[in-house]
Amino acid sequence: MIYSLASDYYGFPDPAEAEENGLIAVGGDLSPQRLVEAYASGIFPWPIDDHSPLLWFSLDPRMVLWPERFIYSHSLRRTVRSGRFEVRVDTCFEQVVRGCATADRHGQDGTWIIEDMVQAYVQLHELGLAHSFETFCNGQLVGGLYGVSLGNMFSGESMFHLVRDASKVAFVRLVEFASLHGFCMIDAQQPTSHLASLGATPIPRHEFLQKLDGMDFSRTLQGTWGSTVVLLLGSNQGDRHALLDEAIRCIGHDIGWSSLRSARYETSPWGFECDTPFINQALVVETSLSPNEVLSLALAIEHRLGRQRPSQSDSVDSAGETRNYAPRPIDIDLMFYDSRCIDTPRLQLPHPRLHLRRFALQPLCDLCPNFVHPRIRKTLAQLLEQCPDTGEVTKLA
Repeated sequence: MIYSLASDYYGFPDPAEAEENGLIAVGGDLSPQRLVEAYASGIFPWPIDDHSPLLWFSLDPRMVLWPERFIYSHSLRRTVRSGRFEVRVDTCFEQVVRGCATADRHGQDGTWIIEDMVQAYVQLHELGLAHSFETFCNGQLVGGLYGVSLGNMFSGESMFHLVRDASKVAFVRLVEFASLHGFCMIDAQQPTSHLASLGATPIPRHEFLQKLDGMDFSRTLQGTWGSTVVLLLGSNQGDRHALLDEAIRCIGHDIGWSSLRSARYETSPWGFECDTPFINQALVVETSLSPNEVLSLALAIEHRLGRQRPSQSDSVDSAGETRNYAPRPIDIDLMFYDSRCIDTPRLQLPHPRLHLRRFALQPLCDLCPNFVHPRIRKTLAQLLEQCPDTGEVTKLA
């Protein structure tokens, strides 16, 4: 059944009543309130042209990608690692939308991204709900994608490329961002062979709607997106909880705001020379700073809170193993920066034996279990499951 939308009411009918082609409603507008309600209901606009009433669809089946099932081919991995492309986030949203609107598409005459759609999604972007992943080559925009983020789901709208693989490289960054922030799925809307080649799969509409019904939209990562840092905090000296609280406050002031925080865990792994067990907590932090700037500020925060890092010769033996774990009021390790490990061997950052440390893996898995370690090429959840460390890790209330 096709419903006519009232101009003064933003609700939508039950998507299960949609026509066979997915059409559920006609009319309404593209106001932010209506668009948010549509996406939260599993519905999206698909206009014909500038002059016809708006059409709203809920497709059955629905094409989705679970981030952990992304197919990262060897050829695409080589392209990303070549350094030919640079991917930015939320720096030229409208340009990406217009690039999608003007892209040539096989078998399509014209575009559904009419001017009203452009302006509507730009407005959503300004509200921090629509985002773009942009691929640059030699300083020029050559591809990208955009979509809407609600709860822990990203709904992709469209992508384009002017250079081969440019949109795929942007998609890689989207998947990595989704994994780092615990997104459960990327909604790709319509089945296409291109999306299937990247790991997307069609699922029944009722299954898709069940995912939406259980979603906490209050945890939407709203605002301008940028770089993401994953930090692991620890303390085994003094008032450990108060020190972690103060470190988090300093991180928020100096580095960026923490969009996700794990539970706190207490552990005494591998013979610490201290009677007080460590407590650890992981943070996902949004920042505009470079990796070196983050490291410098993290070390400054440690120093302010009483941490004195020993020299490399004092802390590491000839085999590269840490000699001992002296009491420390605060320990801040930069585990990942976007999809990279940042090497600082003198400081043992990132943790050189992460896959062997249950106390590190457990809080990280609270936040982003499906994030693939950039070097070991296994998800954090897989590393935790296979971790040989038998040290007890206890979740604190």
